[in-house]
Parts: sequence; C-alpha cells; structure tokens
Amino acid sequence: MPDCKLYGGITRKELNNLRQDLAKEGITIPPGDDVEVQGPYGIQLRAIYVEEKETLKICITSKPFYIPESSIWKIVDTGTAPYVD
Repeated sequence: MPDCKLYGGITRKELNNLRQDLAKEGITIPPGDDVEVQGPYGIQLRAIYVEEKETLKICITSKPFYIPESSIWKIVDTGTAPYVD
C-alpha cells in the first residue's frame, strides 16, 4: 500500500509553475494529470492532479529501504508549500 498525501488549493497555473520549478532542479514531470515521477536514489512517486477539485495527490510507490518516508515527505512538502492553500 503506497504512502500518500493530498494537497489542496492548487490551480492549473500553480501546477504548471511547480513543474517548471522541479525542472530547474533536474526533475522532469511527464505531461498529464496522472503520472509516475522518477526521483533520485530510486525514489518513485505517483502524482494525480484533479483540476475540478484543485487537488494534487502524491504517493510514494517505490523507495530504497534506507530512505525513510518522512525524509521524502519533508522534501515534497517543502516543494509544494508555495502552491498549497
């Protein structure tokens, strides 16, 4: 069972800005609203955006055993913070 978080209040424009910010950090997000994201160190996330509800659900789908979920969420929370209501 993947570990997931739901972020609210994210408009399409804010989502596009988040994608651009991540690209500057070397993380490419595939096009679409339901995507798999390959992060560093073998971390894999699934991101599902629902425009009508302005929600972004992010799930950790794979990670090395030595990286705790809390460390991943700290980075994800920091990255999404400017866009979440």
